[in-house]
Amino acid sequence: MIGRATLKRTFKQTTGWATLLSQTFSESLNGRRACIFYYHRVADVGFRDPQIDDWNVTPKHFESQIAMLAEFAEIVPLNGLQQRLSLRSSEAKPLVSLTFDDGYANFHSEVLPILQRYQVPASAFVVTSSIGSQQPMPSDHWATRNSHRVPVESWRPLNWSELEDCVASGLITIGAHSQRHLRGSQCTPEQLREEASGSRETLRSRLGQSHSVQYAYPYGNTKLGDVSPDYIEAVKAAGYELAVTTDLGLAEAHNDPYCLPRLEAHMTDSPGVLKAKARGSIGPLRLTDHLRGVYRA
Repeated sequence: MIGRATLKRTFKQTTGWATLLSQTFSESLNGRRACIFYYHRVADVGFRDPQIDDWNVTPKHFESQIAMLAEFAEIVPLNGLQQRLSLRSSEAKPLVSLTFDDGYANFHSEVLPILQRYQVPASAFVVTSSIGSQQPMPSDHWATRNSHRVPVESWRPLNWSELEDCVASGLITIGAHSQRHLRGSQCTPEQLREEASGSRETLRSRLGQSHSVQYAYPYGNTKLGDVSPDYIEAVKAAGYELAVTTDLGLAEAHNDPYCLPRLEAHMTDSPGVLKAKARGSIGPLRLTDHLRGVYRA
């Protein structure tokens, strides 16, 4: 029997091919919209669980994606994205921002050197209660199940020394991915306030004001209730300046800065597929996103 994760990878790959084929018929971004990509794990795992998605891109594949984007697109820090959009001409290169969720140690060991090589900025969103832990994050079911058979760096959370190295590079902005990575749809309004304000205060006290103004909602899907009006209000009240979801879409200058859409970058995405996504060819992705919402509703 084919495992769920195997089917999911096959589905992502097929959708990627459809995205690549459909770009001929899609409207280009033409400077009016931008693509915010999000990643999770970037590691040489050497193992695939057929049942649980590892959310992983290998360092070699990741570098091929970054090399392409660095040449093809204009990659800018997330906190300057919407202002940059408002100033662009229709002939400009596609505009891209890079984000990384969860805060794995491989962001420091694998991702940061590649970003430095190409001088590419990015935002890393960390679960503050897990910083420095030597155990898998409670929300990382793949690592909980497989930590004994994969390299520690593939699942270990970042520690403060590694975060400080990232900040010192001048390329990385640290943001919060909540305090405990709770699912918003299962939280009380008070818990949402704690998740937002607690994580911000931790980052502000250790890394400074500029690394405590961006937020990534755990799970992050508004249609499935992970990002509710109460959660958005809690993030605003905590003092963040912007927040990203996992809602599929392209960013525009007029978007609500506390509910920015993103596109996932997959291991199955060739540089060509990622280029098509950056250009705005996301019609096939919208179809699969709709089916996911129907299935999980």
